[in-house]
Amino acid sequence: MKLRRTLVVAVGAGAVLSLLPASLAYADDPVTPSPSFTESASASPWTTPAPDPFNPSPAPTIAVPLTPTVSANPSVRPPRSKLPLKKTHYGSMVAKAQERLAWLGYDISDTNLERQAYGESTVNAVKAFQAKYWLKPTGSIGDVTWKMLSKMSSPVGVLPNACTSVKKSICIDKTAKVLRYVVKGKVKMTTDARFGAPGMETGEGTFSIHEKSFNHVSSLYHSWMPRAMFFNGDEAVHYSPDFASVGYIRGSHGCVGMRDMEKATWLFNQVPVGTRVYVYWSP
Repeated sequence: MKLRRTLVVAVGAGAVLSLLPASLAYADDPVTPSPSFTESASASPWTTPAPDPFNPSPAPTIAVPLTPTVSANPSVRPPRSKLPLKKTHYGSMVAKAQERLAWLGYDISDTNLERQAYGESTVNAVKAFQAKYWLKPTGSIGDVTWKMLSKMSSPVGVLPNACTSVKKSICIDKTAKVLRYVVKGKVKMTTDARFGAPGMETGEGTFSIHEKSFNHVSSLYHSWMPRAMFFNGDEAVHYSPDFASVGYIRGSHGCVGMRDMEKATWLFNQVPVGTRVYVYWSP
């Protein structure tokens, strides 16, 4: 009977405890929070989670705008600023050489001019210039070629007043060995010219065309003088097959020879009788 009573009491006490609210439980009793009060695993948007010393977050990065840098590219050459000048060079010094060559009547391609590039047309022009002035035709510009080019083309773009003061003129420079056709002060065509041999020098001064003959044959020398434009007695500007063949090795009997038939024909068709012809030595 004692044993049964004891059990009843123990069971009754347990039942009473189970009916008490959690706040009245003994302090030593473990309290399991109600699910309704359990925090979510995710952090609250209004709180910053404490840093984890074992898994530190990466340091914040700041986006810094990058300043572009030009890397040295060994395949790209800088503009050439000194002699010698040769194929593949480019820059303002090449452009200056091209300007002088063009003033003397040499053809430089538009691509070479626009890019200030020492391309194939520039090489060919330099070779022709060197051959004309008895220099070794290397196609590159060293000190000797540069000095000769500067001398023969200076001043670039400047003509005597006798050539620019009339509507049309044939302006013949014996120093540079070129003939220019000038209209209203602007050069329309430039070409190589050859003059009289020693003892038969071409006259100098101001003249005018007094006769034209499309397929002239000299009655004095029995030589062919196509596209002849006579300006000083028997002296004429005309196409010279001999000049085209041998260049400056020989001179004429006093006439001004052109070695480009196409240009001679074009000029013949442009100038009427009475057109001024001015023959001079440039400084």
